[in-house]
Amino acid sequence: MAQNLNKLVKNPEQIKVMREGGKILAGMLSEIEGMIKPGVVIYDLEDRFIQMCAENKVLPSCKGYAPYFLTPFPTGLCVSVNSQCVHSYPRKGTFLKSGDIITVDTVIEHKGLMVDSSFAKAVGDVDLNGMSLIDTSRQALIAAINMAVPSSRIGDVSNAMFKTAKSKGFDVLRDYAGHGIGKSMHENPEIPCYGKANEGPELIPGLTICIEALTCEGKPEVDNVDEWETKMHDGKRFAQFEHTILITEGEPEILTTL
Repeated sequence: MAQNLNKLVKNPEQIKVMREGGKILAGMLSEIEGMIKPGVVIYDLEDRFIQMCAENKVLPSCKGYAPYFLTPFPTGLCVSVNSQCVHSYPRKGTFLKSGDIITVDTVIEHKGLMVDSSFAKAVGDVDLNGMSLIDTSRQALIAAINMAVPSSRIGDVSNAMFKTAKSKGFDVLRDYAGHGIGKSMHENPEIPCYGKANEGPELIPGLTICIEALTCEGKPEVDNVDEWETKMHDGKRFAQFEHTILITEGEPEILTTL
């Protein structure tokens, strides 16, 4: 496995491009986050995102994405509200209300290389458990990133997310995972949200990976609404934070940050 991962190590020029793309994406998501408030039409986030892609000369990689003969993904943003979860998308005519928890997730392509990031946010006044869910997802991502160092194994990263979520009374999704990224949206290795420490392939410098803290308020079972949209089976809430990370010789580098 380590030998296979060596083929996915990025060269200095590729890393430079992904740093550029990461900063562009971070700026775009910062603007989207600032738009989120009660009463906002959710599709307005999508419209502004597509405008920003044109302004920044990047491609919205999710829009039209169609693996495994699926219907092409309809939007540039993945947007989930409350019990909606991964791969849900904004629909016209829907709006945010106070008390909602929204997750926004997207991928852009910059000069032939992709970066991926997401955030969750409380809309207006959200109850204490909802705020704790958001904070726990953020903390789970931080804990996982801190484990993303050379000689750590994928299981160490996964276990850090899982332990953080469980310690606060929450859980993580089992059916979806983080992943490598670069020329393709989904490269090896797969990075689950749960796992045993000291198991799986070792991380090596030059790898670029997406760590996704897919955190749920209740049980982790997920139902499909259509080919893309998913919802938590128990109807409880979901929150996700994600960054694209560069494995270095020392501390991990977050590429999708300002």
